[in-house]
Amino acid sequence: MLHKSLSCLQEHKLNKHSVKKKKKKKHPTEKEKLGVVVKPIEKPRVVLKFIWMQKVIGIALNQVIPGHGTIPLSPYYFWPKEDAWEQLRLLLEGKAWISRKQLHALLNQATDIIELWHDTYSN
Repeated sequence: MLHKSLSCLQEHKLNKHSVKKKKKKKHPTEKEKLGVVVKPIEKPRVVLKFIWMQKVIGIALNQVIPGHGTIPLSPYYFWPKEDAWEQLRLLLEGKAWISRKQLHALLNQATDIIELWHDTYSN
């Protein structure tokens, strides 16, 4: 009888240790449980659009809203027929929700593209 009690006690200890080992496993996170990866929400952004032609280059300003599409914020301004860079600057300065940093970045991009276009067709 004592032998049976010892073997039951040992079996109980083994089961207790195996339960503890199971408890030591890392619990899955909510994402792991669901199997879903949530992408961060992308913010709307302002982009320049270009029409590259032999005699003129067109520059326009659009707002891209991820998952919804594009909203034109300006018509195309054509350089050299118009001072497209100056028109773009005035338009950007009129949009209070566009930061100075973003305004400068967009104007620098426009300058780079105009210069590239000019170098390509002035030869």
